[in-house]
Amino acid sequence: MPDENAEKLFLQEKPTLTLLFIGSMEKTYASVISKEIDSTFAHTTRILAKMEQSGLIRFTFDGRIKFVELTEYGKGVETALNDFRNLISEEIIVEKAQKEESEKEDLDESKRANIEEEEMEKFEHVEGLNPLNVEILEKIKNLKNKIESIHRGVLEQRDSKDAVSRKLGPYSRDIKKLQNQITKAESPITETVTLALKESQRLLESYLKS
Repeated sequence: MPDENAEKLFLQEKPTLTLLFIGSMEKTYASVISKEIDSTFAHTTRILAKMEQSGLIRFTFDGRIKFVELTEYGKGVETALNDFRNLISEEIIVEKAQKEESEKEDLDESKRANIEEEEMEKFEHVEGLNPLNVEILEKIKNLKNKIESIHRGVLEQRDSKDAVSRKLGPYSRDIKKLQNQITKAESPITETVTLALKESQRLLESYLKS
């Protein structure tokens, strides 16, 4: 049964990063988690112990190898955390979009039309896709839009490289989750979808390196 104090655990940064990373990997090791969240191994194991007590994760063994993975309850919490993160990101995006709109009223309409046309051309084959392909492609498009909008914001604010990494880094996990969904899809995933995801990944990596 879930521990009633589980919500207190996620008022802290490291446990949140831990759960999101486990969800993106589906099954992983404590040592890998420790490196991902930039924490000591001892601190990571304490976090995992609390999560296990709260019913969020479970440990499994393959021979002598000890894995950690989310329980069904843990997956539900991961979804809620992602929704919350996306909600906050969307609020930031809306504010920045409104600011950009007011600052760029003199943007030439023909240029605006060309930008929109280029975006449409990238996804011109959507109508021929099956529902699963359309669903994944829509997620990729939304993810790409968020990445681009946040990057515009950090450029305007002249954020440091560390700040850019903090704001954009978490979206690497979203890309991994989409890659896992494509890999495990029961129906064929078209090249249009895989290329779109690769382009979003390339874009994110270029922003993180700049």
